[in-house]
Amino acid sequence: MNTLLDRWRKADPVFKAFLLGVFFLGINAGVLGAAFNNYLNDTFRLTSQQRGFLEFPRELPGFLVVFMTGLLAALPVRRWAVITGLLTAVGVAGLGFLSPGYYTMILWMLLWSAGSHLYMTVEAVMGLRFSRGGGHGKRLGQLSAMTNFAGIAGAGLVWVLAKSTGPQLYHWAFALGASASLASAWLFSRVGGDEDSVPGRKRFVFRRKYKWYYLLNILFGARKQIFLTFAPWVLVTVYGVTPATMAALLLTASAVGVAFRQVLGGIVDRFGERKVMLADSLVLLVICAGFGLSSLKPVLYALFIMDNLMFAVRIARTTYLNRIAERREDIAPSLSLGVTMDHAVSMAVPAAGGLLWAAYGYRSVFFAASFLAVGIFAAALAVDEKHKDHMTAPRLLVPED
Repeated sequence: MNTLLDRWRKADPVFKAFLLGVFFLGINAGVLGAAFNNYLNDTFRLTSQQRGFLEFPRELPGFLVVFMTGLLAALPVRRWAVITGLLTAVGVAGLGFLSPGYYTMILWMLLWSAGSHLYMTVEAVMGLRFSRGGGHGKRLGQLSAMTNFAGIAGAGLVWVLAKSTGPQLYHWAFALGASASLASAWLFSRVGGDEDSVPGRKRFVFRRKYKWYYLLNILFGARKQIFLTFAPWVLVTVYGVTPATMAALLLTASAVGVAFRQVLGGIVDRFGERKVMLADSLVLLVICAGFGLSSLKPVLYALFIMDNLMFAVRIARTTYLNRIAERREDIAPSLSLGVTMDHAVSMAVPAAGGLLWAAYGYRSVFFAASFLAVGIFAAALAVDEKHKDHMTAPRLLVPED
């Protein structure tokens, strides 16, 4: 503990302000992750098919992120961070207090989603910016771990509220989530620095050289959305898992993820992106088989936690792009395009999954997802190995402070 405190005192004040902003935004993510599916079920009584179709508007801002970042291209990325906090705060407050009907809820959900998806680019660009000595994976792992650590606080708050507030659970939970997002916006506004974090004012980049990065994002978009949408929905609607239990699962995933994501970042730096992404595809096969074949709650809980942990493989895709990028100015717009490609797929997949569930049962959704694991494995095989010169002295495409 003393070592951690000493490292914190010696850390760059700019990085500390950003890290605290990440923490408060992560609290909001923990609250929504633990409460949102139960909120939909308890408030609007959606069917599995309706829940699948709801992912289209929820993921629409992710598809539009390349256009959002294009509009913001003249601003430093640190200002994008402030906007993420404000959008998220307004959207979550609207969900909690200004959603008398289903369609009103969708409008607030769009704002919350816009902030959350814009943050994906912010986290990656700022994480690379704050890297030292080429440890890009390690730094991204630290930021991701901080989000998980904050998720513990967010999910823990939902767990406490679920035990104590009764019908007012969602009002209290979303009020706390919105307050945390406002705090993150203020902290991000304290992140100083010169204009070297302006992403070259490029609004759009598409290069043939980055094709495997794009394909991996597309495959991840499909894989991610099946498990973000249907894994918790199975637990809530098929197995009757309560808000308190969902919060406990997210709490566990976040607690384990604090260490796991930092370790994974170091593994990416040491062994390269290809091996990590190949391993991810094999783990995904196990998760698909488990949800498709098992009815044991403890097994499903373990697989749900494992799946949450494996989302951290996004670190490997980010460092891969940083390694192959032809110029620094390509980073932010390419990351944004990757998010857009991811969400072009993830908007359609839940609707298709909902139809598949309605026709053949929920297990068929996870059997179909196993083909995505095979696709990710094949795409990862095409990624070039990380050469020794990159391992010992990687290029720093995003400038230091």
